[in-house]
Amino acid sequence: MKKILGVLFFLIIAAIGVCAYFFPGLPYYYKTKHEFDETGSIWYDVPKELPELSDGYDLYSSLGVRITAWKGMEPVRTDEKDAVMWGSKDENLFVSVCVDTLGENYDFLDMTGIDPEDLDRYCRKIQKTTPENKYEFVRLASMLTMDDFDLRSRKNAKTAYRIMSCKNDMIAGESNKVSFYPVDGVGFRGFLITHDTPEGQTAFINIYPEMDKRHRYILSMSVTDWNEVLAIAESVQLT
Repeated sequence: MKKILGVLFFLIIAAIGVCAYFFPGLPYYYKTKHEFDETGSIWYDVPKELPELSDGYDLYSSLGVRITAWKGMEPVRTDEKDAVMWGSKDENLFVSVCVDTLGENYDFLDMTGIDPEDLDRYCRKIQKTTPENKYEFVRLASMLTMDDFDLRSRKNAKTAYRIMSCKNDMIAGESNKVSFYPVDGVGFRGFLITHDTPEGQTAFINIYPEMDKRHRYILSMSVTDWNEVLAIAESVQLT
């Protein structure tokens, strides 16, 4: 019996050794699966057919952004000089725009623990474009799945683990569905974030101008119908 147990123990150790040698990224793979709730893609394509924004909608423009939204909204006083809001009289509908100024030394990888060279090496390995800004990094993180782990490289698996950590930080505290949609237009790229919870629904748009790396626009709006919200997001323009 002892001899059999000894052989089994040897086989287990040998198997662990083989896995560690050929798949050094496995520890980070299992660490990711056990630590994070969201390990699938939360980036979605915008539906091809969206409602037409014509009757019942108006143009609203300020702070360098123009958007088509519900008709009849009026300016609402805010305490922020870099923010504007429009709302309906019954307070059921609103749209707000805020200009966020990024610091001169702003680095989108700050606080992620990810080295730029490690990120580039990993992205080249999984044949994805290496992010060069916050928009591209959020897009990568939102689309990342467990299939994107490089099990043959400990460094690449560690980078994937850290990107997956960033994804879960982005939706921290959101136990219900969170979705990201692209919002791209002339002179900018961005994304729409939708939260669907029992307490209510929220929608935020982040816009990154291509010619202005020091600023981004953050828009928030009330939610009536998700397809309507997507159509309103698609109407965003820079002025």
